[in-house]
Amino acid sequence: MKGVLGDPLPPGDEHGVSVLLPTWEDTLGWASRNPGLLARLKAGYPRFFIPHVVNELATQLLERIPAVVFDEQKATSECSTSCARPARLAILLPFYRFAEQCWRFLLRAEMAEPAQVQIFSVDMNGSFKYGEATRPDGDYQSPDLYAVAYPGHLFPQAKSFWQHTGRGISSRYATYWLENAQFLQNNRLKSFSTHCGLPTKEADSAKVILRKRIATLSSTDTVHVRPENVYLYPTGMSSVCNIADKLQKLNTGRSGGCRVAVFGFLYVDTFKVLSRIYGFEYSLYGRSSPSEIETLESELAIGCRIDALFTEFPGNPLLRSPDLKRLHELSERYDFILAVDDTVGTFVNVALFPFCDILCTSLTKMFSGACNVMGGSLVLNPTSPRYERMQNALSAEYVDTYFPLDVLVMEANSRDFALRVYKASNNAETLAKMLRKHATVSEVFYPKGDSSQHIYDSFMRPGGKYGFLLSATFVSPECAIAFHDALDVAKGPSLGTNFTLACAYTLLAHCSELGWAAKFGVVEHLVRISVGVESEEWLMETVRNALNAAERQLGSA
Repeated sequence: MKGVLGDPLPPGDEHGVSVLLPTWEDTLGWASRNPGLLARLKAGYPRFFIPHVVNELATQLLERIPAVVFDEQKATSECSTSCARPARLAILLPFYRFAEQCWRFLLRAEMAEPAQVQIFSVDMNGSFKYGEATRPDGDYQSPDLYAVAYPGHLFPQAKSFWQHTGRGISSRYATYWLENAQFLQNNRLKSFSTHCGLPTKEADSAKVILRKRIATLSSTDTVHVRPENVYLYPTGMSSVCNIADKLQKLNTGRSGGCRVAVFGFLYVDTFKVLSRIYGFEYSLYGRSSPSEIETLESELAIGCRIDALFTEFPGNPLLRSPDLKRLHELSERYDFILAVDDTVGTFVNVALFPFCDILCTSLTKMFSGACNVMGGSLVLNPTSPRYERMQNALSAEYVDTYFPLDVLVMEANSRDFALRVYKASNNAETLAKMLRKHATVSEVFYPKGDSSQHIYDSFMRPGGKYGFLLSATFVSPECAIAFHDALDVAKGPSLGTNFTLACAYTLLAHCSELGWAAKFGVVEHLVRISVGVESEEWLMETVRNALNAAERQLGSA
């Protein structure tokens, strides 16, 4: 793919949610936080990389906070000095409760004092509030934006909150502010028709369409999902956060607190939002094997309590399918919530209801496909015995923080979702077959041909396919690197893009814990490929050239 290290993906899109990392060495530099490489990045996956435009807005707000807020609120000189120093940074969030959660998280960090971490609110007219005055009366849009200001040494902790919760503002949100807030002195000010307000009515209509679309797609022969069973969120991880929120509230006061299980080797941030952000105790059954279900069942039988179990169908990046019917039977017997991430399987290929309570989906991925907007959904199974409990908990505190301009893009992108899933899945199946035949490839991870294929098959919809995602390992690290670097497709974080997107997955997700990941089969030199909707002929020729490079590397060893 044309472009250079650090360019946004898609190329030239200021709201692109991936970044070009052309070589294995580039990925290693990104994962090890090499300052020189990081300085070249124009974009990144928005939870791993705070967009430049969001940082620009945070900087401009911080420049105004000391003079406006501290003078008018008569804060202590200690706090005023702390907030005015150049090392001051801020996380920008759309809702007071999220800001308060971030504030509490930072206060738990080492060397954090209450005077060092402050919540501010600001509206489009430049009216700042501080401390208790920031608490809203109920309407999250008033005030419009919250800033959690903190000293620079707490950046790793603040970044962790931003990354694991997915609750920060989007690049469109920040751009809208920079272009429409008159009190901000900048070069972005334009005369937009949206200057006097966002297209909220159009966005509300788009949300109705999205809920109906997702309800229809997630329904099965035995479960009719209604639009009111669908909850929309700004990111996929924020949907997981909302489940965790409700679990925490439903189990308040219970001895031992909330305890969850994680079945299979899930996406890295699912682990971390449950443990780091919410402090849940959790048990990991990381291999998604029949023996691990036996272990889970035996532990439940002797009195081990869990409140929820999280899994993926199929898993990322090993594409194994957990025995959902057995897990569901255990959830019925021991009354715990079974939440399944179906982002990789998609609503189109697999029908998972009634065998789970909740479907969590990152709409950022194939549902959007265009790689230029974030989103997430949570779908409740209306036939679940735990439905009423979760529906009441979610509806009681549901706050719609999905930014209108992002909603409009998501609705437009997802109109041809099913057609794209079929095309990409057909391409991936052909590619998996090709890779399995090659001498340099040691193993291909794909639902078709996996030992768990019979499980996947039992959930496949009529006309469904085996999905767009696959991973491969090679006979040597050198072959893996040669294949990756010669593969002339986009390379970077994320998946489910309309264009083929490859990455050195383990380096991106587990660079600091390679040994731990390898215990579960996620080895360092694994190449993951999210297959796109390009022509099959072009894709096979492109991959064949990369395999030839791996073969030459093997011959020179």
